[in-house]
Amino acid sequence: MSIHAVIDFETTGLSPAFGARPTEIAIVLIAEGKIIDRFQSLMNPGVSIPNDIQVLTGITNEMVPPRVRIVVAPI
Repeated sequence: MSIHAVIDFETTGLSPAFGARPTEIAIVLIAEGKIIDRFQSLMNPGVSIPNDIQVLTGITNEMVPPRVRIVVAPI
């Protein structure tokens, strides 16, 4: 049985080179034509989501979780 992953990745724009940041990832696992698992998560891009992107994706600034700062301590 082969398993396939379908991945959807939403961002604030078209390219990281132009400042686009991730806002959502969704993954669906499919085996034998049936969904066997799924995952979806919104993420705070650290920048305001442009209005045209909000209209396109339906993801608003109010929907994303508060920004979490991760600090890695030296070992």
